[in-house]
Amino acid sequence: MPEKELTLVDRCILVTLMVKAAPLPQTYFKNVAGISLKPEHRSRLKSLGLIEVTEKPRIVLTLTDKGWNRATEELGAEPPKRAGTAGGTLYVALDFLRRLIDHSGIRADDLFRMQINRDEVVAPPVASPASAAVDAVALIRQAYHELAAKPGDYVMLADLREALTDLPRHEFDAALVTLNRERGVNLVPESNQKVLKPQERAAAVTIGNQDKHLVAISS
Repeated sequence: MPEKELTLVDRCILVTLMVKAAPLPQTYFKNVAGISLKPEHRSRLKSLGLIEVTEKPRIVLTLTDKGWNRATEELGAEPPKRAGTAGGTLYVALDFLRRLIDHSGIRADDLFRMQINRDEVVAPPVASPASAAVDAVALIRQAYHELAAKPGDYVMLADLREALTDLPRHEFDAALVTLNRERGVNLVPESNQKVLKPQERAAAVTIGNQDKHLVAISS
């Protein structure tokens, strides 16, 4: 199938990977983005050299350089036929991003990979709720990198909580919500809820009315 004939779902997969600027598990597309990613979509995009697929321990999709280029073509593109209301609205937003990129002179990949450092504000000498949140974020990042085999791998929140038993639950959860807003951080639910152990269910954090059990930090 020529690239110009990519379906709306194919394009949405590429755009999602571009905007998140990080490898994403297949469960993210269904459970978070609401995209029905089927094996044929994955196979097609892989055969075109637009994504790489890792299948163990879970299926994870990563944009290739060619995939980045193809995804950026969707900025300002016309929506495909039968895109529907949601698809049409998506392409209105993508066109705005294109105009923003053109105005700023920033490359699309630089924009989506940009990290916003929330620690740049100088903290007062006396501890405050804000500084405590920053410390909790730093502690979680440090514990994650000690547990993960490599950046971007998924780690159970239960394992993170066990590594940070001195961190109060409310501070831990608040820090996870903060991290979830950052580029390169993905919190996702376990796709097979039946395999969850009781402590893994209890360790979940609820974000957007959905329990998240795993976290990946790519940077």
